[in-house]
Amino acid sequence: MKFEGKIVILSVLLSFVFMIIFTYFGSLTQKTIYAYQVGIYKEKENMNNKLNELKDNGIEGMYYQKEGQYYVISMMTSNKEEINEHANKVKGIVKKYIVSSDMSYQALLTDLSKGVQYD
Repeated sequence: MKFEGKIVILSVLLSFVFMIIFTYFGSLTQKTIYAYQVGIYKEKENMNNKLNELKDNGIEGMYYQKEGQYYVISMMTSNKEEINEHANKVKGIVKKYIVSSDMSYQALLTDLSKGVQYD
């Protein structure tokens, strides 16, 4: 085999190895947070009513404010099964955020209120 052929094969192999390494180590520094959104309100009173309704049902809700609207969250978790069980009990939608592995739920809410986007 010619030298050029060996270089091409070695380059392809190394590219594959680096792709696997970066994909694996990248996933170690990230986690997924699931948020269950149960409402968006323009009026603070309506947001408080929803939070009180959740509390009456044994759910400690939370919220963040963005662009004059209040986003009410009934649950945040890293456990997909837990959020799916919650979805069977409460009407709303699941939001999925891929964040750094050290991010707290409160830090995520703060970022969301600032308009930070997570994929």
